[in-house]
Amino acid sequence: MSNRLKWYRSRLSAMSYAELLHRATEVALKWSGRHFHGGWDAADADRMLVAIPSLHERLGTLDTDLVEIATHEAEKVRAGRFHLLGASWPLPERVPPPPEFWHLEPVSGKGFPSDCYSFDIPFRHGVDVPEIRRPWELNRLQFLVPLAIDAVNRADAANRDLVFAYLQSWMEGNPPYRGINWISGIEQALRVISVATAFSITGVNHLKNEERARLSQFFSAHEFWIARYPSLHSSANNHYMAELAGLITSAHFAQKGHRTEQLARKSLGRLLEQVHRQILPDGVGAEQAPGYSAFATELALFGLRAARQSVNDIPNATRERLVSYADHLSWSIDESGRIPDIGDWDNSRVIAMTQGPEPYYVASIASAVSGFLGARDLAPAVCPAHVRNRLFQSSPPQAPSRAGIHSWLEGGYTVIRRDSPIPFVLTFDHGPLGYLAIAGHGHADALAIWLSVRGEPMIVDAGTYLYHSDPLWRERFRSTRAHNTLNIAGRSSSRPAGPFNWSAKANARLLESRGSPLPFAAAEHDGFLTEFGVRHRRSIEVLNECEILLRDELVGAEVNEPVAISFLLDPACQASVHSNATAVEISRSGQNVMRLKYDGALRPRIVRGNEPEGLGWVSPSFGVKVPTDQIVFEGLLRAPSKITIQLL
Repeated sequence: MSNRLKWYRSRLSAMSYAELLHRATEVALKWSGRHFHGGWDAADADRMLVAIPSLHERLGTLDTDLVEIATHEAEKVRAGRFHLLGASWPLPERVPPPPEFWHLEPVSGKGFPSDCYSFDIPFRHGVDVPEIRRPWELNRLQFLVPLAIDAVNRADAANRDLVFAYLQSWMEGNPPYRGINWISGIEQALRVISVATAFSITGVNHLKNEERARLSQFFSAHEFWIARYPSLHSSANNHYMAELAGLITSAHFAQKGHRTEQLARKSLGRLLEQVHRQILPDGVGAEQAPGYSAFATELALFGLRAARQSVNDIPNATRERLVSYADHLSWSIDESGRIPDIGDWDNSRVIAMTQGPEPYYVASIASAVSGFLGARDLAPAVCPAHVRNRLFQSSPPQAPSRAGIHSWLEGGYTVIRRDSPIPFVLTFDHGPLGYLAIAGHGHADALAIWLSVRGEPMIVDAGTYLYHSDPLWRERFRSTRAHNTLNIAGRSSSRPAGPFNWSAKANARLLESRGSPLPFAAAEHDGFLTEFGVRHRRSIEVLNECEILLRDELVGAEVNEPVAISFLLDPACQASVHSNATAVEISRSGQNVMRLKYDGALRPRIVRGNEPEGLGWVSPSFGVKVPTDQIVFEGLLRAPSKITIQLL
């Protein structure tokens, strides 16, 4: 109860008067919504089902490598094997699985209630509540897409029928509007997209009348509930983008005359508005989380495809915004297709071809944007095989063409790239904490850096790990201590107030950025000003072809608390420090690849997988954490700290 009251207090404090009115209306709608208990029979069963042409034509026939991926994934689905977000579901007693399967959380083995009104389920604040994100992932039904592709490739009616059988199983276990799968609009929208995509691939002409009626009921119920509870105001992030894309998809796949035409038109207009809100004018994703920005962009592209919109159909301003986004990514993605996992990321995708995470997801979206725009020069160096390649006519991979230094003032990043003699990409964060009032997916990473060398990640982000089920680790992975920046007495530059909110936010600003004679950038933030009376200032200077100087100082009052400057290494790297040495050696696969030379009062220690401190951990994908070396320079900071990154 105490945590719940704290959450409500911090959440309400972030709301405007207009949002408070909206939330009051939403509460009333949720209260009255419990009376919609007629099950699927109360939903409209008389809609005209139309396969979305762009999905049917582009995804109905695929290249051999994509068919092989789909076949491999379809075999898992036919066997009832699901491994998502680091967890495996028990094999069901039959395929398709029984209704209770859709409410199971596999790690705890507990099931969420299936007969309870959706908004009565305390998934945020209950005692010992399982991680709801995992069953939500399964219930997005994204596994139906590779199953549908495999069915078409085999020309196999039995496998095609299995697509509908899985949907029927899901509907039996999830009557409107009961259980966890009717709580969140984004989950419903992604489920709509998955089902529309799968049945657009297999086609709708073969469906029996009763199957058409069930599909109509599925889309009608989802469409009604998504439109009833839109994610507006401080919640209008990627969730709202998903809801709009889902409504567009539903209106075009399950048509009902003027009503769905009007819904599709309004939703498309709002989707284009969100492109301008969720991508800043300089091209940086507003959520300060590349994974979520890519996800929002994929939602926008999918919504445009479902609405039969081409690049020539959208306003010039929207096209220019997408160009800016792709250009930012062309600077940020290294030559092997990787980008730092800044901020939150829960492996969300609009179209998922595999149950496992996509390590090159952002690069895949960059390629999709490049192909949609017809701008090959914006394509990344890597374009992984995916159905997006066909759906958005992705551009072929391009050689990296960016070098030097570039700063984005609105988004708050500076990227320094060198392509010889030792290629590297260094990203420097001097931007806002996150998007909108709650900055829900931002981390306390002001003035952090991330470094890739020769296409390999070296200094990395901690990742996300979990959302709801473990508040301690949720806070640890968002903390300043887990990021490659400075903290004072273990305090974070921004203070959390619940899993998706903040009670205090650091304000960072770029002081200087130049490219001549060698790249240099300096920035500062005020996250420690209230408590300690100081600003943290950091400068980054390229000294020569293989050395980068980091200078950290506290500007203001004298601080008598211990300071720590952290560098979190990729799990493939190992760090070592010897007594009386003035450098930390870093190796990869047994070869020395980097050295941190230090000058000043701070002294290093190496932490790895420390549970009590919560240091030395990386979450490579949602729900997974692995130990790694974290170099922590500690001590009293009386004079500026100077640490030189030497590439070997």
